Amino acid sequence: MTQFQEPYYLVDFNSSICNFDIFINDMPAFTHHVGGAVASHMPINHFMLEPGSQKIRINVLPLKGEDSLRPDGFITIKVFSYDASTENYENTVEAFKYERLDFSENKLPVINLTNDFKADVNYRIAGWKVSDSFSADTANTHDIEKYFRFIHGLFKEKDIESIHTEMKDRFDEIDTSMYLGAVDNRLELSKLFGELSGGKFILDDFPASTEVKFFGDGKVCTLADSEGRPIIHYTNKETNEEFSLPLFIHKRAGKYNIIR
Repeated sequence: MTQFQEPYYLVDFNSSICNFDIFINDMPAFTHHVGGAVASHMPINHFMLEPGSQKIRINVLPLKGEDSLRPDGFITIKVFSYDASTENYENTVEAFKYERLDFSENKLPVINLTNDFKADVNYRIAGWKVSDSFSADTANTHDIEKYFRFIHGLFKEKDIESIHTEMKDRFDEIDTSMYLGAVDNRLELSKLFGELSGGKFILDDFPASTEVKFFGDGKVCTLADSEGRPIIHYTNKETNEEFSLPLFIHKRAGKYNIIR
């Protein structure tokens, strides 16, 4: 395999007439639940904590309200890398590929696929490797909701310093895994709030009904509203445009904080 100085991994997808979810190491890398066609790619280094074997899971789903995949639908998903230290984006190495040119076989209700691929990243980050394990049976959902209420309050107050403190592990690990170097994340938060305010986006109230969702092999979770939206969700009341910031937390040494 080509040895890159800064191996930068992406998951690439191209689909039509189906919905799908992509998970890297049991973390949600991309979700498409609005039907139609989509073709793009997303970086995934921040879901890979160290070099070696990584896991990809793909769920291909019917359109909303339907029981089986459309025969004329298709999907292609691949993982590839390039050297982020150069501007040669054409020199890539493919690590994984799944392709289904149609779904005509036996009126498939869904497709569930799990596979491994190797990533030659040159960093090691702690992530959630030694975090506490929790599940739907063992997690204290009251404490999880309480923590997200606390985070929601910080965003409502635009308390940049406190938000930065709670998100420091996330910022540090993403900066490392994405080879971003020294980033002033306080300044980036300030810019984000400025853009939201300038775009007339208002933070939605904390939802009355919530659901805890677990990832990272039971060591990471998030909180969503009754429609599956992140707790940090903004709406422009004039244009109905939306902006969401998904946040994933873990628990270590008895303390919650944001890890992704």
